[in-house]
Amino acid sequence: MPQIQLQERVLNGRGRVLLYGSGTSAGKWYYKEKVEGQRRYKEKQLFGASSLEQAIAMAPEAAIELAKEPEKKPSYRYASDPLTLIQREEKRERPKIDLEVAMDQWLSEQEKRVDAGAFQPASYSHKFNCCRHIKLYLKKKKVTFTTQINPTTFDDYPVYRLKQTDKRIVIHRELAVLGEFIKSYLVKHKYIPAHLWLDGQFLPRVKVRDTDRDANPAINPEDWRTIIDYIREEWRPLAYEKDQFGRRSEKSIYFRNMFWHWLLIAKSTGMSPEEICKMKWKSVEIIDVGRISKSKAIEEYEQILDEIREEGKEGEIYIEPPNLDINPSDWVLNHDAWGREERLISFITTVRAKTSRVREIPCNLGYVFRRWKYFLENELKHKVRGDDYVFAQIHNEMKQPNQRKIQQHWRWAVDKLMDEGKLKGHKFSDRPYTLYSLRSTFIENHLMKGTDIFLLARICGNSVKTIMDTYERIDIRKRTKEITDIEYGKKTSNAAVVQLYAD
Repeated sequence: MPQIQLQERVLNGRGRVLLYGSGTSAGKWYYKEKVEGQRRYKEKQLFGASSLEQAIAMAPEAAIELAKEPEKKPSYRYASDPLTLIQREEKRERPKIDLEVAMDQWLSEQEKRVDAGAFQPASYSHKFNCCRHIKLYLKKKKVTFTTQINPTTFDDYPVYRLKQTDKRIVIHRELAVLGEFIKSYLVKHKYIPAHLWLDGQFLPRVKVRDTDRDANPAINPEDWRTIIDYIREEWRPLAYEKDQFGRRSEKSIYFRNMFWHWLLIAKSTGMSPEEICKMKWKSVEIIDVGRISKSKAIEEYEQILDEIREEGKEGEIYIEPPNLDINPSDWVLNHDAWGREERLISFITTVRAKTSRVREIPCNLGYVFRRWKYFLENELKHKVRGDDYVFAQIHNEMKQPNQRKIQQHWRWAVDKLMDEGKLKGHKFSDRPYTLYSLRSTFIENHLMKGTDIFLLARICGNSVKTIMDTYERIDIRKRTKEITDIEYGKKTSNAAVVQLYAD
């Protein structure tokens, strides 16, 4: 701001004349007055004035000229009105790109995230399949370029897809992927106006019903026994048969044994297929908590008594009999207890990809891990290391197991048993069993058993709401006794009421 060298009020205080002493206006006289109702001033140079008297004489004429000038509105660098921003954005010419090319470029970005380990391959496959349906829809609507997108472009998508599938939850997920593509790619790169997305009604909504959530049904106990018996007793032994040259395939022996143990762990832990494939030996801890076998306790006690009788010390030595009033499922950490048998509990530390939350899962699978380790080290002569994947492909550079191959063999086995009429299926769902059905089985079994739902949610890595919305399909008939029990012969007690005040 230039420095004022001299100034004087004029026109009864309406304005003032001043002489600047610095800056580009140094040595020049000006008339200056405040704009009424605003926090700013306007001024006019007094050309020809060389003294204070001349400036005062020229002030009235300068004031009249300022009054005649049209009032200038203040200009702001940024518009504060959102509507102004939207209107300005609509007038701006936008870049144009082929929608199929744009979607392929977006998928390429997602694939790079998979390669970097920041995104799951299964999630990428899901987005890829969703984009395939979206491309076909756009082709039918004859929408080729981003400039053709308008507020009603995707209104008919649910109707279009309902002609192909009755699974509303599938359409709901496809719209979610479409929304992510629009927000993170088209809007980000300014291919479409941001207000289309911010409007909140750009994409249609599909109401997901309870019947739409019946995918991945839990496996009932009879069907599970049929499946696991077939895998263990019929399908697995085929790998040990010799071919016409008298040879066996070590890869086949490995895979079929791996598949058997993989299913046991999936069903008993509730872990997702991705988690099991990423599980390493160092994340598994096994503890022998023990249990009491009453028959074994009696047998051991009687054996000691027989030895005392044989030695002729029957009256000299007293042996305290075993305590048989004990819950067989209680832990017995004393290895010298009567009738103690080994019971191996395993603790698995894992991270759920969707939530990135670390959790620990206890399960009765210590013997399964030990048997699998024994198979690797003794039958296949493979040394197990802590940093190895539990189900590593030992014939393929110790990579993670191929989840797609596991899925294929599960599908073949289950479809075969279903075609033969050996499986009943879920009571409340017509959908086929999938690998994720093993997780559903774990959750539904614990709900049926009465496991604390907050504990169950913690173990599964889900919220209580997700468990109730997605997995709760228990057969109420299996808990009918709890609901219909009557306490026969119990007298009702009429407790006396204590009056705290007079009526």
